[in-house]
Amino acid sequence: MEQKIAFAGAGNMGGAILRGLLSTGKDPKDILFFEPFDKAAKALEDLGAVRYTDFGKMANDAHVVFLCVKPQVFKAVASEWSASAKSKVKSQPVIISIMAGVARKKILEILDFEHGDVVRVMPNLPLTVGKGAIAIAQDGISQESAKLAEALLSTVGATVKVSENLIDAVTGLSGSAPAYVFEFIEGLVRGGVKMGLSRHVAMELTLATIEGSIELLKKSGKDTGELAAMVSSPAGTTIAGVQVLEDAGFRGILMHTVETATKRSQELGK
Repeated sequence: MEQKIAFAGAGNMGGAILRGLLSTGKDPKDILFFEPFDKAAKALEDLGAVRYTDFGKMANDAHVVFLCVKPQVFKAVASEWSASAKSKVKSQPVIISIMAGVARKKILEILDFEHGDVVRVMPNLPLTVGKGAIAIAQDGISQESAKLAEALLSTVGATVKVSENLIDAVTGLSGSAPAYVFEFIEGLVRGGVKMGLSRHVAMELTLATIEGSIELLKKSGKDTGELAAMVSSPAGTTIAGVQVLEDAGFRGILMHTVETATKRSQELGK
């Protein structure tokens, strides 16, 4: 019998993982989901995934359940889901949670799955185009559950292994960083526009530069400092621009950004 994989919440991230699994050849009839919004649900039903309106019944029919709701939503529906699971779930599925800040112990307590495994993971938005980064917390769970989570998620993005106490740091970095990157891109584009380029040309140049820089970093074997030095000719244009970044504390701002997002993730779990 094929493994039944269920999703509690099928928004941007949950929907991306669900679609990713379908794209690997999973039978749509083995993909279950619990989604209260009809518009979002219809798009997944059109792909052949099976919609449930009862969390407990879905969890009972599944081997794996992805928790893909926001922490605030989970807090609001937790008692309802717990009551539903308690009355209907006969065998406990493996829970894979993408929720920021909510510890595995708390999820087990809330859902009353005393002996079940909760695997905490943190994906990011580029998962929606098959280029995501996903951290998987390995401690406190069985080796079988850890391997299962990695086998599923490695098909939709690049995975790394961390301990659960570092998941909040992952949230502050890769989980939130797409927004920082988009802000960075927008700043460069506006700079180009300010200096006379059209927005289209500025965007095209910016994206090509970022893509090329990433590829160069991956393939050159050099670190970021060495590569920056290669662009920065003595008394040239680049070093003049770099001076502005240094004066503004650019790297320090980014460090503080990651730190602040990490702390917010920690707060969400309280």
